[in-house]
Amino acid sequence: MTVKGERSYEFIQGQVSCDISSQQEKIDGLFCDEKGYVITNATIFLEEEIKILIKNDVAKILENELLKYSKFYKCFIKTDKADAFGKISNKVFEKCLGKKESLLSQQEWDKEQILNFCIDIDGQLSCKRRSTQIGYKFKDFVSFEKGCYRGQEVISRLNYLAKTKRKCVVFKQKGLEILNDSNGRKIGEKIFTKILGKEEFVQFFVEDLNFYHENKIIHPVASQWV
Repeated sequence: MTVKGERSYEFIQGQVSCDISSQQEKIDGLFCDEKGYVITNATIFLEEEIKILIKNDVAKILENELLKYSKFYKCFIKTDKADAFGKISNKVFEKCLGKKESLLSQQEWDKEQILNFCIDIDGQLSCKRRSTQIGYKFKDFVSFEKGCYRGQEVISRLNYLAKTKRKCVVFKQKGLEILNDSNGRKIGEKIFTKILGKEEFVQFFVEDLNFYHENKIIHPVASQWV
């Protein structure tokens, strides 16, 4: 997605959680609605024209949200498909524009993102969850030094005021819909299921407990409680 116009930087600065005035060539951020629900994560390339890299099936959702405000800044928004590739180094995920050979497959990339709590939002998940429920680390996506942006009040409250009672946990198990504690009480909330080939990954937002399913203890493959 390309955003251009004399006030394009001012416009996007008021829409995204990261600080695009930070003199970086590219930066990761979150676009949220007023209630703090994540519309999408994005990598923003800061050129003469602002380029926003997002998944194809969430592009129209974000475009419709931005069009509500772009007219006040006299900005033009254009959405096209783009070639992009990703790099992983020491659990740091970096997205780049262009083509490159001999990379992880899309399935391998998706798996690594799930296990490291930095998934790319798709159309099914857009506007459904807040950042903590998805597992995004604020340090990677949010600036608490910049001015106002959509969803700021909720994100600030989650960071400064909310007690951490739940975190994200991922299981590799087919058909997992409900988690229980040792007493059989239902715990947590299922956030999403992703089927990657023969593997099925399920993410929950849940308390720090022993996890049971059908009266058997189960162990996560990734946990923010560790």
